[in-house]
Amino acid sequence: MSDSERASLTHLDPDPEADEAPEEFRRLIVFEACDEWFGLPIEWVREVQPLERITRVPNAPAEVVGILNLRGRVLTLFDLAGCLGVAPGTRAMTTAVVLDLGDPELCVGIAVQRIAQVREVPSSAVQPSAREGGVGGLEGVFELDGRIVGLLDLSRVFARSLSEWEVKLEPRGTRGAS
Repeated sequence: MSDSERASLTHLDPDPEADEAPEEFRRLIVFEACDEWFGLPIEWVREVQPLERITRVPNAPAEVVGILNLRGRVLTLFDLAGCLGVAPGTRAMTTAVVLDLGDPELCVGIAVQRIAQVREVPSSAVQPSAREGGVGGLEGVFELDGRIVGLLDLSRVFARSLSEWEVKLEPRGTRGAS
């Protein structure tokens, strides 16, 4: 092979960046609870509702804020601080994030202080939490608009309740960039 033939072959090398898989993104609802910021894959969210008329339940576990009527269905509302074992927030909870855990009969939600927005976050931006095996109910953490945001893992958040509810959570939440 002549030098000119070799030189022409170098121009045929594929672009190494063209072989890379497209960046995976997670579409998350970002909210504040326990005076901290959290993200939850939007696939786990059925709806968002303002909190009104919560009924406390006597002898309920500490993480249960209470119940409320959601269009004729009883919504069990959880306090994320109780589920994660962290201090409660200083501001009032104003919104319920109603969860979709794969069972249409299960009506469960998380009480939050406020909803920020729905954002797409690159999967590569999510870093594992600092401790081995994750912190509480977090899959990891990421930075968004100068804030540290904890990415919730519902199988950890509701670890004690899932067997009682007879629900097995399947992974959700990643997709390729468009």
